[in-house]
Amino acid sequence: MRLTRFAVSVCFCLGAAAAHAADTIAMSAEQAALAGIEVAPLAQQAKSRGLVFPARVSIPPHQITVVSAPFAARIESIEVKEDQTVVRGAVLLRLHSPTLIRAQSEFLQAVNQERFLRESVAREQSLASDRIVSTKQLQATKNEHAQAIATVAEKRQILQDYGMSDDGIETFLSTRAFNSKTVAATPIDGTVLDIMVAPGQRVEAQAPLLKVARLNPLWLELQVPAQRAARFAPGIVVEVSGYGVSGRVVAVGTSADRATQAVTVRAEVADGTSGLKPGQFVEVLVDLANDGERAWPVKPEAIVRRGKDAFVFVKTADGFRVQSVTVQEETREAVLIAGPFRGDESIAVRGLVALKGAWQGLGGSQ
Repeated sequence: MRLTRFAVSVCFCLGAAAAHAADTIAMSAEQAALAGIEVAPLAQQAKSRGLVFPARVSIPPHQITVVSAPFAARIESIEVKEDQTVVRGAVLLRLHSPTLIRAQSEFLQAVNQERFLRESVAREQSLASDRIVSTKQLQATKNEHAQAIATVAEKRQILQDYGMSDDGIETFLSTRAFNSKTVAATPIDGTVLDIMVAPGQRVEAQAPLLKVARLNPLWLELQVPAQRAARFAPGIVVEVSGYGVSGRVVAVGTSADRATQAVTVRAEVADGTSGLKPGQFVEVLVDLANDGERAWPVKPEAIVRRGKDAFVFVKTADGFRVQSVTVQEETREAVLIAGPFRGDESIAVRGLVALKGAWQGLGGSQ
């Protein structure tokens, strides 16, 4: 490696500095000061913000509910607006359809049939005691009544699915007044995401009307290069840059995108989600620690490289020790290294040209 004139002159001035061993550089404090070498505590190095990955805010699919039309109908009115918070049971839309009248009619017929068969069972039981009605006939009537009870329950459930409340059904039974209007209510507490219809529009049965979702927790879908995805695991903490919001990884994708070669890593954010919007693109910071070994962020200028290997100069009582390290990640602010450190060491952060020259034997020997 070519040294600058200054570095050569410094190494010449360090005539007493020598490498007693391949990984040890003898150097006094005066010689280090002359060479412009500065050290800093390993534990007090500038912290890395962590690795930055692009991410998209999304809603977990199981938290999204699509409210559909229970039957072919016309939209009478829409009672909510997008981004409105709603509670379970709140009216979302009002619908009008002749289908509801037919369902009410069938329910009423089923109720009348059940009442008739209930009375028939009671009458035949009294006659059976006098052997006027056979046991076989009584049992057949009981079977018909049981079927009628099931039919009433089925027709009642249809009316409930069509939007009629239990009170509304009981009112209909007492008044026998048919009504072709009903409502679509939200089955969950949440926020209206999307309104897919307009007043006056006619829709078919099961046509989607609105989307309602719970917005807490949210997902962060990180796009991670495939070679780095293996370092992610459930439980790793991530932070949304600029929001002060953190979450934890819940899933790591098993395949990479063909075009980008990125793997989707999902993190869940449960606290502080009010500032995040579904569909928003954000930057996510991740601090990936080395498995089983503590990692230390150091300034990039503290690293010396020789081929594929990386080293730092650790301050000792007699000079410096050349310490091999493993580089885990690199950013503009810091290099994340792992090695056999206690945490109370100091490493050289300036003047590494002179140290490297001495390490290579340019400083002479004692």
